[in-house]
Amino acid sequence: MRQNADPARQQASLPNFFACPEVAARYRDVRPFFHARVAQQISAFSGLSRFSRALDVGCGTGQSTVALAEIADSVIAIDSSQEMLDRAAPCPNVRYQLGVGEQLNFGAGEFPLISVGSALHWFDQDRFFAECRRVLSQEGLLAVYNDHFTTHMEGVASFHRWMRVGFGNRFPVPRRGMRDIDESKAVAAGFQIAQRSAFNHLVPLSLDDLIAYLLTRSNTLAAIHAGRTTTAGVSDWLREQLSPFLPDRVTGSFLFKCNLWLLRAAPDGPPEAG
Repeated sequence: MRQNADPARQQASLPNFFACPEVAARYRDVRPFFHARVAQQISAFSGLSRFSRALDVGCGTGQSTVALAEIADSVIAIDSSQEMLDRAAPCPNVRYQLGVGEQLNFGAGEFPLISVGSALHWFDQDRFFAECRRVLSQEGLLAVYNDHFTTHMEGVASFHRWMRVGFGNRFPVPRRGMRDIDESKAVAAGFQIAQRSAFNHLVPLSLDDLIAYLLTRSNTLAAIHAGRTTTAGVSDWLREQLSPFLPDRVTGSFLFKCNLWLLRAAPDGPPEAG
C-alpha cells in the first residue's frame, strides 16, 4: 500500500480536535498556567519591559495571550478554533480573532514580538516560519515554546510506567508534526536561534483534574473523534485506572517541562537555494 510521504499534507488533513465547546471549556479550566514565566524570560532576554505590539499564534483559550499582554501594550491573538476563542480569557489590551499560523493576514514588519505556545506541532513549519519572517519587524523576536507532560508523578514511580504502557497503548499519539521546533526550517526561513532554554514546573492535580487534563490531550481526543470510544467511556476507564494513584481527597504533583526558543531575523535573510 502506497503511503503519502508528504508530512505537511498529512498534517493538514488532521481534524481540529479542539473545535468542540466541551473540549475548549475543559482546556481552559485544566491546562497548566506556566506562560507568565515564559513572558518573564522574553523580557529578560530582550531587555525590554514592554513591547508596543505582539502577535500570539495558536492562542487557544488565551492562557498564553494573557501572559503576553503583561509585556505588550497591544496583543492580537489568533486561533483556528472559534470554540477555543469563545472561551478565551478577556483582557483589555487583547483582540482575539480567527486565523491560522500558515497565513498571517498582517502587513510586513508589523510585530516586534510573535509567540507560539504549545501549538507549533499542528503547523506546517515551512509556511509558518516564512509568514513569521514576513510580519516580524527586522529587530523583532519570535518566541516558540512547548510544555511537555513528562508523565512523572512526584513520589510515585509506577505512574510513569502506567502512562507509557497502560495509557500509551490504549491511546496512541495521533499523527502530527514535531513536538518542538525544527530548527533547520526556521533557519531556512531566515531566522537565527538567539537562545534555547528550558524549565521544569510541578502541577498539582486531583483525580478529577488529571482525568480532565488527559481528556484535553490529542491521544484521547483522536480516539473519541474516530468513534472508537466516547468521552464518558474514556473518563470511566481513567477513573478506574487512576484511583490507585490518586485516592479520594489526594492531590498529586506532576512534572512538566517547558522548552523555549527565542529567534531573531538573520541579518542576511534566508540562505540562498542551491
